[in-house]
Amino acid sequence: MGQQVRYSAAFKQATLQELVSGEKRPSQICRERRIDETTLRRWRLEYEERGAVAWSAPAPGTPSAEERIAELERVIGQLTVENLVLKKAARLARSLSAPATPWSGS
Repeated sequence: MGQQVRYSAAFKQATLQELVSGEKRPSQICRERRIDETTLRRWRLEYEERGAVAWSAPAPGTPSAEERIAELERVIGQLTVENLVLKKAARLARSLSAPATPWSGS
C-alpha cells in the first residue's frame, strides 16, 4: 500500500482557487497537480463547510478537542452541583416563608 501524501493548506487553497475560477476543468486540475478527483471533491466539501481554516493547523497553545471536551465536562459538573445547591436552598426558603398553618387540635 502506498504512503499517504500530506498537502499543505496553501496547496489546497491554490487548487481550489483554480477550480472555483472555472478556468480549468476538475480533471485537468487533478492531472496537472497529480491528485485524485475524490481528493479534490473532499477538499471542496471541506472548504464549503469550514472555509480556509479547514486545513490550518491550530495555533500554539490551543487546546485539542479532547482537552476542550474534558474542560467542558468539568464545567458542566461544577454547574450541576451549583444547580442542586440552589434548588435545595430555594426549597428551604419556600418552606421557611410559607404561612404557618394553625394546629387544629380537636
